[in-house]
Amino acid sequence: MAWPRTKRPSTRQLLRAEHRPHVPRGFAWLGWTALVLIVLAALALGGWQLRARDDGQVRERIDTLETQNAELTQALDEKRLQAEEERANREQLMLRIDAMSAEIKKLKTELAFFRQQKPGK
Repeated sequence: MAWPRTKRPSTRQLLRAEHRPHVPRGFAWLGWTALVLIVLAALALGGWQLRARDDGQVRERIDTLETQNAELTQALDEKRLQAEEERANREQLMLRIDAMSAEIKKLKTELAFFRQQKPGK
């Protein structure tokens, strides 16, 4: 395929090209400012997403710890009840031992009395 030939620009077209409106060099900072703002916005968005993800992980960790805390509290309550029951049983046994010791002492006293009453020995 052959490319079409181009015309030589005339002086009129060259003058028009020179006088076309163009952005002065002083407004280049506007483009850089827009670029910096876009980069900062992207960084802020990324930071926000990381924080949101970290917040989600922290929330999951808190939920896990609260569940463990509830389980441990329940286990502690059960152990306290068992300890109280054992203490009550021990007190009851001590009272029974004291009562039986008193009864044994009484029976020994009676036995000694009856031995003294028994003639022939």
